[in-house]
Amino acid sequence: MTTTSNRHGARRVGVTAPALAAALSAVLFVAVPLVHAAPSGPLPPGPTAAHKGMSGAARHVYYPNVDRIVCEVNKERTKRRLTSLLISNPVSDAARRHARDMARMGRLTQVGSDGRDLRARLSDANVYSSHILEYLFQGYDHDGYFADMATDPDPDNSFYKALMSPDTVAIGMGYENRYWDVVLVGKHRRLVTRPPSCGSA
Repeated sequence: MTTTSNRHGARRVGVTAPALAAALSAVLFVAVPLVHAAPSGPLPPGPTAAHKGMSGAARHVYYPNVDRIVCEVNKERTKRRLTSLLISNPVSDAARRHARDMARMGRLTQVGSDGRDLRARLSDANVYSSHILEYLFQGYDHDGYFADMATDPDPDNSFYKALMSPDTVAIGMGYENRYWDVVLVGKHRRLVTRPPSCGSA
């Protein structure tokens, strides 16, 4: 089978904010292979702590709260009588590696600096599914803004449509320095998932 790709231009979310004034770009890559793999080790979590700048003042380094974002997506899925989306840590690990790679290269790309594509990355993560969608984003640095974009039912929002698809059962998210790699996967008996932690609210 082949991998198709569609590029859609910069778009701001429905409720804009000054932080979103910069152009936001996204790339969608759709793949429908059966992925076979060898296991890979866990990846340490991305940077979440504050660090000191030259002035000595603490500066917060943003890293997305994947659980919070998925919980917001699941509110929308519940309205549509869909099962809740799960989180796949192995898929997130692969996505995180690719996001870091894109940040180092300074561009959105499906193919990593090592020449490997989504199929190869998921194969390394031992991920199996016949339904795979990859979305690449640049420019979001706030959970609320990203969740607002993800749950925007605008007819032109293909990401929302994919998130609301009954074929999509789990998500993996990677982020580094405003580069996002988001991978949606379908059901498979070997797919490792966990429910998002939504708290008591």
